[in-house]
Amino acid sequence: MRIYLTGANGRLGREVLKRIPEAAPLVRKASGLKSEIITDFSIDSLRPILADADILIHLAGSLDMENKEALREGNVELTRRLEKAAPKRCRIVYASSIAVYGKTLAQIPAREETAIKPDSEYSRTKLEAENIVRSRPNHIILRIGTIYGPGFEDYFRILERIEKGKMQMIGSGNNRIPFVHVEDVADAITRTGGKVNGTFVLAGEAKTQKEIFEIAARELKVHPPKKKMPKIVAMAAVHLQKLMGKREAARKFTIEHVLVLSSDRAFDCTKAKKELGFSPRSIEQGIVEMVQRYRNRAQASI
Repeated sequence: MRIYLTGANGRLGREVLKRIPEAAPLVRKASGLKSEIITDFSIDSLRPILADADILIHLAGSLDMENKEALREGNVELTRRLEKAAPKRCRIVYASSIAVYGKTLAQIPAREETAIKPDSEYSRTKLEAENIVRSRPNHIILRIGTIYGPGFEDYFRILERIEKGKMQMIGSGNNRIPFVHVEDVADAITRTGGKVNGTFVLAGEAKTQKEIFEIAARELKVHPPKKKMPKIVAMAAVHLQKLMGKREAARKFTIEHVLVLSSDRAFDCTKAKKELGFSPRSIEQGIVEMVQRYRNRAQASI
């Protein structure tokens, strides 16, 4: 069976490649990955490469929330070219996002058949890409929650703020956040090569923002955050960063991030558990692991 993989240099991609080492990574420039194939991702370049493809795992995409052109190119047009270039027998496994349901869910917990309400340029491009993939019968669409775990060291900034007593909750803190561990997502992707088709939600146990901070604080042996920042203040702070020319900070923490962290969302993943063997670990276990990595890195720098 011939398997190709996009996004192999990404954080999820690296975990998938560990589990499917025979997959051939498609890359724009040499990166040192075993069996990687360099392509400009044009249809003319992709068609001969994918001629023998049985499965295409498509993880690549854009998360540049502030750049509409980059989102359209990275999420829609790239998917369109891959779908056109892949032979009709090829199974496409596409990494989409729970963002397609919007920040305010039509029902809680939401599931695959819940009404979709994309409310950002990012979510709209992910939905459009889904529809491209859905045009062929042999496909799997994975609507993935907010990923954390190995490689997601950007969360260390939050752990550091909790440790130093500087972290504030956005809003009431009672909203549920559907985090999902990167390794659990990668494990599920390894099980998408069978005969099952369709759309699946991959999200972990939904704890409240307050509960998540309390677990992290307990592991760090500090007091949990008590102060609360109104959502509108957090959004204003992001705008201020832009006005002050702090573009790098603004790219890392956008209005979209504020809305994701302050929205109340929970999902029912029964279908993925039954048909893909999806087995998400508890958020408590995942946070314990993240705190341990955070400590190990801090100790290594001493």
